[in-house]
Order: sequence, then C-alpha cells, then structure tokens
Amino acid sequence: MDEKELDNVLQQTNDNKKWYQKISVEPTMFLYMMAFMLTSVVENVFFVYKSCTVNHGYSHEICINIEKYNETKAEVQQTTTKFLQYNSIAGQIIPIMLALFIGSFSDRRGRKLPLVMGLIGKFVYSSMIVVNSLMTTWPVEYIIYTATIPSAMTGADVAIFASAFTYIADISTQNDRTMRITILDVVYLSTMPSGVFIGKYLYNHLSKSFTKMFIINASLLFLSILYSLIMLDWQTTQKQRPLTEIPKRQWLTDFFDKKHFQQSIRSLTKKRDFNYRTYLILMMVSMGLYAIQRDEKRYLFLFAQYKLNWTTDVYSDFRTFQSASYVLVMLIAVPIFNKVLKWKDTIIVAIGACGHAFGRMFFVFAPSTAFMYAGATVASFGPIVAPALRSITSKLIPSDERGTVFALLSVCDNAMPLISGIFYSQIYLATMKTYPAAIFWLTISSQVLVFSCIMFIHFNRRKREHDEQKKLNDDALIEQSPDNAESLDSK
Repeated sequence: MDEKELDNVLQQTNDNKKWYQKISVEPTMFLYMMAFMLTSVVENVFFVYKSCTVNHGYSHEICINIEKYNETKAEVQQTTTKFLQYNSIAGQIIPIMLALFIGSFSDRRGRKLPLVMGLIGKFVYSSMIVVNSLMTTWPVEYIIYTATIPSAMTGADVAIFASAFTYIADISTQNDRTMRITILDVVYLSTMPSGVFIGKYLYNHLSKSFTKMFIINASLLFLSILYSLIMLDWQTTQKQRPLTEIPKRQWLTDFFDKKHFQQSIRSLTKKRDFNYRTYLILMMVSMGLYAIQRDEKRYLFLFAQYKLNWTTDVYSDFRTFQSASYVLVMLIAVPIFNKVLKWKDTIIVAIGACGHAFGRMFFVFAPSTAFMYAGATVASFGPIVAPALRSITSKLIPSDERGTVFALLSVCDNAMPLISGIFYSQIYLATMKTYPAAIFWLTISSQVLVFSCIMFIHFNRRKREHDEQKKLNDDALIEQSPDNAESLDSK
C-alpha cells in the first residue's frame, strides 16, 4: 500500500475507536514530565547548595538561605555556572551519537524499546541524585560521573522525545497529526504549572529535603516505565519487525550497524521532490535554534536570584505562572489557529518565535518582578513552535523514514544544550556583575533566526502553490478557448 492508502486505512481504524482507546504515549510523557517538573526548581537549588556546602565549605544555614548573602552568592554562582556547562556537555554527547542509530533502529524494530531505555536512563539519574544528596562530602562535580553520564548512555531525553513523537506520528493520519502532536505537547506541558506548584509544596513540607524530593521523582519515572511496558505496542507499523526474530547475540550489532548511521545521514541529505530536502534541513536548523531557549532556564534562576534577590519560593511561583500560561496558550491558541482559522503550520511557528523573542525583551529591561511576569505572558506563545515544526517535518517524509528523521529532529531539540549551554555559561560568567541580562539576547537572536527560516519555507511553498495554480488555470483556459474547440471539432 502507498502512503495515501495507509493513511485512509488508519483514518478508518481511528474513526472506529472511542476516545479512551486512542490514548497511547500520553500517560508515559505525563509521568515523565511530572517527575521532571516536581524537581525542576529544586534541582537548581540542589546544585547551588552542593557548590556552597561542599565546594566552598559554607554552613547549611548560609547555603539554604544564600539569597541573603550577596558576596557568597556571587562566589558560589561562579562554581555552579561552570558545573552546569560541563554537566550539559556530558549529558548530551552520548545521546547525540546514539540518535544516529536510534532512529533507524526504531523504524525497523518499533518505538517502544528506545522509549523504555530512555526512561530507565532518567530513573538511574534520579536515583543517583538521591545518592549524591546523601553523600555530604561529594562535590557537585560528582553528579556528572555518577548520574549524568550513566543516564546519557541510554539515550535519555533524546530517545524519549524521538520515540514518543514518532509513536504518535505512526498512529495518526496527516489530517489529525498536528492536533495529536499538540495534544501530546499539552499533556506533558500541563505538568509544568502543576508540577512546579506541587514541587514547591512538597519541598517546604518535607523540610526542604533533596533526598525525599528525588525519591518521589524516581517513583514517578518507575510508574512511567511500568505503564509503557504494559500498555504500549512494540510495533506501530507493518514494516516494523520484532527484535526476537534475530539471535540474542546479534541484538547489539543490529543496533550499532554502520548502515543505520549511513541511512540517517542519507535521509537528511538525499534529493527530494518539491525542494523538500532544503525544507527538511531548515526544519532541523529551526528546531535546534528554537531549543536554545530551553537551556536558558537554569540561568534565569541564577539571574533572578542575583539581580532581583528572589527566593526559591518566589521563583517557584514565577515558574508556575509561566508554565500555566504556556499550557493555556497551547490549549486555546493552537486549536483556533489550526482548526478554526486554518492557518498553516509555518504561520504558527512564526507567531511562537516572535512570542519568545518579544517576551525576552521584558526580561532584558526587567527592573521589577512585574516586568518578569509581563515577559512570561508574552512568551507564552513560544511553545507552539515545537509541535508545529514536528507536524511540518512528518509531512515531508514517508512513514518508513519517520523514526530516522524524528530521531535527528530530537537531537536538534534536546542536544542543543551541548552548544547553547556553553554560550549561556560563558555569557553569564562574563556579564554577571555588570549586565546579567545579556543571556536573554542570545535567546532573542535564536528566535529571530527561527522566524527567518520558517518565513523562507512559507514564501517558497506559497510561490510553488501559486505557480501550480496558475498552470492549472492556464491549462483550463486553453481547453476552453474557441480555437482549441475548433481544432477538436476538425479532428
């Protein structure tokens, strides 16, 4: 069957399902993201606390209330910033290399195994953070060796996101795909306000215990692994075959096959009709540029703590508001843009990129907390970029290349901190005492470039559609012309 026939069969199958029968990876991503968001603020506090107590030898009383001690705060933030840079590099190099094999492997063997392996990696990370919190003499750098690197060896976030979104793309039709991907985004983004809020409550009511917080984190990840193993299908397309068809001794070589690496590169570089190769490369570039702003979060915490003297509770409240705004826009704006106004995905991406850029302008000139909240409100349109980019990408490729291309897209989405983390770190270290808001100009620049890439695609596709329509109109006029009619009569 060709792509259109498969799409029609899938549409009929989905039409016969009740809404709850269409649930697939949404609970997996909800539990995974809830675990992450519960400790998203606490994790940053833990890094600062470790740097303060072990690396610099300050007391618990000073380190747990570090926002009150300006000189200590500046000293500790230098160490924490350097740690964040190296931790980011260590956590991304291995997943980048694995992604070149994960995509092709999942196209042949299914999406479930890479997804579960990534979740196991995150479970290992959280468990080892628990160990680090108990080891009061281990410096902050030990987190890299004991938690970050072991987690990265499973593919971690890159494997999770690539597998989850490809799974959704496999089980949805072209017409439904933008909405299904957006729903998945909404499901896991909905954990952001609720997760941060609950995390703040638990942190304060568990005596600010880092150990207990990450035990809860690990428990949620365990539930996510359990659900995925029980409820998800190992194969989601007819071309995928189970790994059990080959001997166990060949499993590793089946994954690490140089042909799969070559296939990943070929999928990105081979010539395609309608200039799709250029569009596909620009999708990768756009996703990478868009993802730069995600690495800003850790430095936003340091910025707010240093410039505005925010406490952990104040920052948690801000993150709750910011996350709630994201979810509301995803729930309301995307269906209106996509289903009611019938706007193209390229327009949705452009709006989101502008939202992120203009929101950071408020952060740059933030003299007060009110400006930070105003910026967060404007930037709430930003997250609509990612699902629209994924939707565009899925429509440029056949289904048997989807896993490979989505894995590469996931690399751009999740591995950009390998580069952006260094940029943010070095900019913040260089400007912390003079102009700490300089980090936001990096975010603004990246979103302007996303806007430029997507506008190039939009106007090129629009020109092609216009030329095709003009040709159809010209052909119709020729067929209807009197001269043509006479010539037909004479025959």
